[in-house]
Amino acid sequence: MTALQHRANLNHILFDFATRMIPAAFATVMFAAGTLLLLSILTPIDPAVMPMVQKWLPLGLVEFSHIIGLVIGVMMIFLARALWERIESAWYLALMLFCAGAVLSLTRELALINAVLLTICALLLIPCKGAFNRRSNLLSLSINPLWAFTSLFTLALIIWGGFYVYQHVPYAHSMWIDFSYRANTSRFLRGVVVIIVTIALITLYRLFGIARQTPPMPDAEDMEPLKAVVSGASNPQAWLALLRDKQILWNDARTAFIMYGVSGKQWVVMGEPVGPRTEATALCWELKEMAAMANARLSFYQVSPALLPLVLDLGLWPYKIGEEAMVDVRCFDLAGKKGYGFRQTLKRFEGLNATFEVIASEELEPHMPRLKQVSDAWLQTKSAREKSYSLGSFKADYMRLTPVAVVRLEGEIMAFANLWPTQDKTLLTLDLMRYDPASPPSIMEYLFLQLIAYCREQGYGHFSLGMAPLAGLEAKPLSRAWYKIASVIYQFGGDFYNFEGLRAYKEKFKPDWEPRYFAVPGQEAALMPALLAVVALGSRKPQRSSHVR
Repeated sequence: MTALQHRANLNHILFDFATRMIPAAFATVMFAAGTLLLLSILTPIDPAVMPMVQKWLPLGLVEFSHIIGLVIGVMMIFLARALWERIESAWYLALMLFCAGAVLSLTRELALINAVLLTICALLLIPCKGAFNRRSNLLSLSINPLWAFTSLFTLALIIWGGFYVYQHVPYAHSMWIDFSYRANTSRFLRGVVVIIVTIALITLYRLFGIARQTPPMPDAEDMEPLKAVVSGASNPQAWLALLRDKQILWNDARTAFIMYGVSGKQWVVMGEPVGPRTEATALCWELKEMAAMANARLSFYQVSPALLPLVLDLGLWPYKIGEEAMVDVRCFDLAGKKGYGFRQTLKRFEGLNATFEVIASEELEPHMPRLKQVSDAWLQTKSAREKSYSLGSFKADYMRLTPVAVVRLEGEIMAFANLWPTQDKTLLTLDLMRYDPASPPSIMEYLFLQLIAYCREQGYGHFSLGMAPLAGLEAKPLSRAWYKIASVIYQFGGDFYNFEGLRAYKEKFKPDWEPRYFAVPGQEAALMPALLAVVALGSRKPQRSSHVR
């Protein structure tokens, strides 16, 4: 490496360090400036400068400066958090507050030193604009308990200090309407009310303010380019992009994309990026930068071991969340003792005149009413409702996009599953699996057996039976906390979800189990909020928009 490259790398490191330290430094300065401004306003005007104040400043201007100065001081204390978080709009507001504080220091009591110090702070802030690069709404920041406690404690301490200074002055109701240059106690009492009202207004705005805007969903115009990329993808999960319930980040040429959901400050990528590897990698870094700009936490849900090097480079920590059952259709065999149960299932349904068929997407329309009946009956029996995000949902426009495997009894469709094919035929998987409650037992097992045979005939390498959540997580003495917690849930959580039963059912097909991970920005403390975000995204009703990010 040349000396020029070394110097460039050193400059980059120094610039990155400065970019991180400057906001923290100005946040500290802002907090201190707000505190000192409030202290100077709530304490008596210096008797030495009182003659000049009376000569040069009208009483109305002094009183006005006192009230507005208090509001600015409170805003400075609360704005410090936004500067710390590098919010772009906080830079503009901080510049205005420093300048306004300097002017009001002069118009209240000719405090030249205060005005000069605040002006210097403003001048130092001007060239640091690049360090504040997160585009986010100031009042949409998540509440940080430490910052909130520190701010409120500081304000309470300032007010208590004021009462301590003026404790020798007997209270009288007439103080509230006493307006004169030397009515310091009266100005203090009115100032306390101004501080409390300012805090209350900020709190009310946070509670009842405008709802946060989320990035828009893809619209109808995006469906064609999405289908073009999805149909050529090697990962079947790409079909989830066609649900239109997730944000889509495209590359410039629209040959690759990432789909992700937004839940508060959690940005959760569903699966893996779709498209050429180089383009997909660049999109991951672009999305990480976007999340940083929005002060959001980026995570990747249900990623395979192949993506682990990239998520580690992105600074994420992978946690195993289960295993996916992959059946090698070329080796799957019904012969021998192990295949006896499967042979019995096939024989029983042959006796019932069952037929299996894969209906192409373009031929699906006449069958949609019956598929809807089966789906509704299945949901009612399970006391469930449609999910989203990581699973498909029965919507006509989505169902028409993929082929559907059906099982008929006496010509009537009794079970179905929509399929996610891949162009290179390395893998075929399914999404929705539903059956009529009046169907004979083991109808889904019959459907799976027929699909494995179908995959072999069509030249596919593997058939996926889907993921077994929390499977394969061993709790050993030196395991991380997540693995111990997940192992307990897996063993004793049968009342809520049949974890062991689901894995045992899929194990009958002798699959290869591939681990799946949830990559989050941190350890267990970051994993829990990300998991809750996935639950929230899965339960959310899909939203539509006429724009795409």
